[in-house]
Amino acid sequence: MERTQCPCCKYLTLEDRGDFEICILCNWEDDGQDDPYADEVWGGPNGNYSLSQARENFKKHGVMYNEIENNPSAKEKEIKNLLINAYRKLDLDKSIKKEEVWKEIVYYEESLINERYSSEP
Repeated sequence: MERTQCPCCKYLTLEDRGDFEICILCNWEDDGQDDPYADEVWGGPNGNYSLSQARENFKKHGVMYNEIENNPSAKEKEIKNLLINAYRKLDLDKSIKKEEVWKEIVYYEESLINERYSSEP
């Protein structure tokens, strides 16, 4: 499976860069903004967040938004942690079978989507 890094969380969540795809982990919508412009607020799909601010928010509480705006459920946080650990396996252990890790990643991505839909009011 080929993927590219999200500019916000840096995990391999996107199919292509700059296609306005929303990252499953951090919720950043990839509008093409990257490091040279990370401190700028472009508005548009990411509202009043600069890429730098979104990155800090992701590090603090697992989503690009301020915690007050988008507070994931405990189950969603748990699945995200499992998903992040699976993404990290791709970099940490070169002896692993990557296709097995990608199966795990896809499983957790689907679980995360299902959790989000099941917890909507």
